Amino acid sequence: MNYNNFFKVLSYIYLILLTIILLIPLDSIFITNVISEDKHPSNYSSYFIHFFLFFILSFIFNFSFQRKFFLLFLLISYSIFIEFFQILFERGFQIFDIFFNIIGILSAYYLYNYFIIK
Repeated sequence: MNYNNFFKVLSYIYLILLTIILLIPLDSIFITNVISEDKHPSNYSSYFIHFFLFFILSFIFNFSFQRKFFLLFLLISYSIFIEFFQILFERGFQIFDIFFNIIGILSAYYLYNYFIIK
């Protein structure tokens, strides 16, 4: 498997896992067995988690695909839609999650384009 195909497979796997993780309700048995409700991250630490998760997503996808502006549009759209879908899965909606998702995406995009590409 060549370098580009490896990152494509990795990016799709990460996207699927991230979608599942972000849509599981926080009070579900899967989450409460791992982390008790009183130990769930605060809003402030969850913002850092969102930044980090979407930074990784953007960084991996930047290695996988050539159309960078289209990719940037898709990732930002995904980050907005996933937050709205959380309403349907009883996770709740927070505008600051979207803000930190986008900051993570843009940070990885600029890091990749200005330090890795050059």
